[in-house]
Amino acid sequence: MKALIFCLTMAAVVASTAGPLAAQGTFTGLGSRDSYVSGMSADGSIVVGVRGNDGPAFRWTADGGAVDIGSVSQQTKISRDGKVIVGSAQDAKGITSAAIWQGGTQWRTLGGTPNGRVQDNTLSSAWGVSADGSVIVGLAWVKPTGGHGFRWDAVNGMVDLGSFQNKSSRASAVSGDGHVAVGWNENSTWDGALYSWIGSMWWQGMQRFLNPFGWIGQGEGVNDSGSVIVGRGHPSFPRHAYRFTAWDGAVIELGAIPRGFTPNVQDQEDQSIAFGVSDDGTVVVGSSGWKPPTDAFIWTPDTKMVKLKDYLKDKGVSGIEGWTLLVANSVSPDGKIIAGTGINEVKQEVEGWIVKLQ
Repeated sequence: MKALIFCLTMAAVVASTAGPLAAQGTFTGLGSRDSYVSGMSADGSIVVGVRGNDGPAFRWTADGGAVDIGSVSQQTKISRDGKVIVGSAQDAKGITSAAIWQGGTQWRTLGGTPNGRVQDNTLSSAWGVSADGSVIVGLAWVKPTGGHGFRWDAVNGMVDLGSFQNKSSRASAVSGDGHVAVGWNENSTWDGALYSWIGSMWWQGMQRFLNPFGWIGQGEGVNDSGSVIVGRGHPSFPRHAYRFTAWDGAVIELGAIPRGFTPNVQDQEDQSIAFGVSDDGTVVVGSSGWKPPTDAFIWTPDTKMVKLKDYLKDKGVSGIEGWTLLVANSVSPDGKIIAGTGINEVKQEVEGWIVKLQ
């Protein structure tokens, strides 16, 4: 009995003297103005992005900060191993095409497809890269009109992935193993811009819609094996983010973060788009809202969609005070590292960020 009383007394003492729970992660701003994040290595040691609509691109590390690496990229992506960065750059004639970073500010341009054409001084643009950097996907302008998704590797060069209905298409991301590309195919039968892109996937060069009837929207992110795809355009909620699982063909509507009533534009305000997914499909990140500032979100089966900033606060993560998190577009394979773009309210500037959870 005395032993029990002693244990209870000690427990009370510990409870009364214990401090707050240790933070379950760290938040770091990239420390560089106008650093719009668009990609991250698997371990979070390297973050890439662009300075604006036409670059230059930057490469960030904790030791070196954000270093400009040239190009005219609208977005850049990096392989999981951190060795290959892709974007867009100009050749000696000033024509822009998909490109691979060679170090410094030098880029190797990849040109276009055999049936390619120049549109607005551009042949192609890169949108995704496989885990080891051997496969690149994106959009290439083709004859006679429009653009098609492409797949590039060192053996086959740039291959036109084609499209359905003689419409445009784009490969927006590629699985880590390089076998599955995901993106969208234009469809003129739908009304409104968000309804005009049908979610598509290409496997071994063959295209199919995520749904045989086309009622799933654009694909924006995919896991290592191509079995989980995320994007925007759920059959019942066309303006909401979704998660599609290939093993059962199921598509889950992920919702949108309520932003209060706005006359005439509420249907646009309550929208969301998913950009990244962990390999097991249990962590999805993206952005919710239409009228700026948007809200970076995280979705898990337990929490559903919540503001990423609130999620981090609940985990005791410090350093997010004075930040507005606009979009989360990169997540590590294990779902514990997330990168994106926000507003550093202290500096009053747009800045990239990265968070590492325990």
